[in-house]
Amino acid sequence: MAAESSGGNIHQGGELTTILDLRMPGDTGAISGVTDTVSEKLTELNVPEEKRMEIALAVQEALANAVVHGCKNDASKQVRCRLERHRDGRIVIVITDPGSGFRLGDVADPKRPEGLYADHGRGVYLIRQLMDEVHFENGGNQIRMWKY
Repeated sequence: MAAESSGGNIHQGGELTTILDLRMPGDTGAISGVTDTVSEKLTELNVPEEKRMEIALAVQEALANAVVHGCKNDASKQVRCRLERHRDGRIVIVITDPGSGFRLGDVADPKRPEGLYADHGRGVYLIRQLMDEVHFENGGNQIRMWKY
């Protein structure tokens, strides 16, 4: 996997513990390695399989959006992926890219007739279905996803 990792830091007054802090190149080839690393860590944390699968798919979609839209498929740019755990057990994934962001209102609804047969445009919708809470921050170049 072409990613750098560190972890173990405590954030927000001890409520969140950083489990993984990965940086990967803005290259679609790096997505599966980061997704696998997150999944392995979730297994170590005894996250139930169904939740692990949902989180992994949401991470994969968010990383793909970060690479394609935030990095413009430029491997010299980096995407950051953090896995954090709240002290009550909730999982938090934060993905940040160097792009200019986006407005959520500009994202087309893939359930509308014109989006049903499109070959892209379902990532944000899918992430919101898979995760319990999703926030787009820093003008849209950061996504914070919670799984309870």
